[in-house]
Amino acid sequence: MRNWMTPIMYTLMGLAVFYVGFQLITNTSSFLTSIVIMIGFAVLVYGAIYFLFLRNRGFGGGGNKNEMKKYKQAVKQSKQKYKQPTPTIKKSNIAKTAVKSSPLGRKPRKRSSASHLRVIEGHKNKDKNRASF
Repeated sequence: MRNWMTPIMYTLMGLAVFYVGFQLITNTSSFLTSIVIMIGFAVLVYGAIYFLFLRNRGFGGGGNKNEMKKYKQAVKQSKQKYKQPTPTIKKSNIAKTAVKSSPLGRKPRKRSSASHLRVIEGHKNKDKNRASF
């Protein structure tokens, strides 16, 4: 089906280009005014469609307000989870002793080894003596 449509489309485009060139040479003033009127009409139609339908859709042209709320909530949670520790201001020694909690109240923090790292066994006893070559 596409094979017979391609020559027809090229023929129609060629005739359109020929007609535009012919109108530009023979009747320039009316051609230019009709082009300006068509562009103005297209801008008015696009503006009306934009203000009636597309403006209230949200950011990015897609998605609704509920999805934007969910996205903003996820961003907020992510920032809270991965926020950087704030730098502390140095205080005097008296203030430090009063603020410190007892060592018994602290829970020991469990260290977990990184899952992507592994120990490679090797000959650790052999040291290279770089001075004797």
